[in-house]
Amino acid sequence: MKKFFLSFLLIINLFISAFSQGSCWSDQSDSYWKISESLYGSKRLSNCHPSAYYNCHGFVISYFENGCTSPSWIGGQIPAPYTCPNSQGIKSASAYQNSGKYVQVCSETSANIAYYKFSQGDHSAVKEATGGGSMVKYLSKYNFDGPLVAHNLTGSWYHLTGQENIPPSPIEFWSYIGPISGNPNIVGLSPRTFSVNNISGVNYSWSISSGSNKIYISSASNQSTVTLSPTHSGTATLRLNISSACGSVKTQHFTLNIQTNVCLEGTYNNAGNNGQNLNTVNSVSTGGVSATVTCPNATSFTWQKTSGTINGWIASGATVSFTMTSGGSISFTVTAKNGSTTLATRSVTFYNFGSFMVYPNPSATSLSVDLNEDLEFGLFIESLDGSAKREVSKYRGGSSIDISDLKDGDYVLSISFEGKLIHRQRVIVSKN
Repeated sequence: MKKFFLSFLLIINLFISAFSQGSCWSDQSDSYWKISESLYGSKRLSNCHPSAYYNCHGFVISYFENGCTSPSWIGGQIPAPYTCPNSQGIKSASAYQNSGKYVQVCSETSANIAYYKFSQGDHSAVKEATGGGSMVKYLSKYNFDGPLVAHNLTGSWYHLTGQENIPPSPIEFWSYIGPISGNPNIVGLSPRTFSVNNISGVNYSWSISSGSNKIYISSASNQSTVTLSPTHSGTATLRLNISSACGSVKTQHFTLNIQTNVCLEGTYNNAGNNGQNLNTVNSVSTGGVSATVTCPNATSFTWQKTSGTINGWIASGATVSFTMTSGGSISFTVTAKNGSTTLATRSVTFYNFGSFMVYPNPSATSLSVDLNEDLEFGLFIESLDGSAKREVSKYRGGSSIDISDLKDGDYVLSISFEGKLIHRQRVIVSKN
């Protein structure tokens, strides 16, 4: 009957809390709340107060995220209301367990939070190790209408009659990893370090979830600290997955704003892919291309075409635009100035691989590939059974490839550029 009454009272109090200030349970005696150092290894840290209207889960969040360090087993009783210093109110355990800043761990040694689940609900408590770790106690708020208490892990962990000495099973252990720390505003090219709390038994997996062409991870994996090296101005997102052998993966995201201050770095837009890094040589799709460079302190930019098959182009300040054709190419020299002083000069090339059409196909004696004539490709021809192979280095589009010594059959033609495979297709050798 008491369990039903307490559950009913909890629902009523939660409803009332939405419209009025909190209140204390009518019986605040140590005997009711099962507080006794000699019997249960527990003692009162703060009395209940209507202004201290938060529950055990809210206390856990406040303790770690609001810098609450006052309550302690070895300290004296704290005058009410104790709000830690900012009350998190009535929270569910999922408010911290799903936040990405907390992770379930496998042992009490690695934990700083204990989570209890029982028939009437659940409870959370903060682990406190004193005396160099020789004594371990737990601090928790006993419901929203009760006191703040220090207690043993399996002693007076809650005030429900009949459960003061019966720990729920299993007790879950959690650790506060904290938010990713570090300056999100990156200026220059020097490596930057970001970190969370280092907890034994926790796996750390860092990655760049967006903007990987702006910054890269330059440190070892599975560490609580990560080092990033910026390469290009723009925004990127750092992602951290944390887990242990006992719990599910939790995730945090951290937005980075990067300004390298490099003169004549830039981006280009092409075929719906916007904000691509501008490299010295850029492979683009057919259609419109627009590239923009930046340079601190520059007052003017000059573009000059140096080579290529594309004749029509427009330059306006820091931006150049043109339409790429199949197999086409165009190269520029761009110069940044401050008045009459040249700050930097850079060469930039854009090209399109072309159609990859192989002709004639089938063929008896030779074949050619419709590729850009200004670029050099690697070609590799191999029979399906691997018995016949032909390799051509420094191939230029339209050149003839002698295949007169290859037997009739199906072959695979692989085309690479700068050591990377860019195309593969079937060709047929037929002497008939």
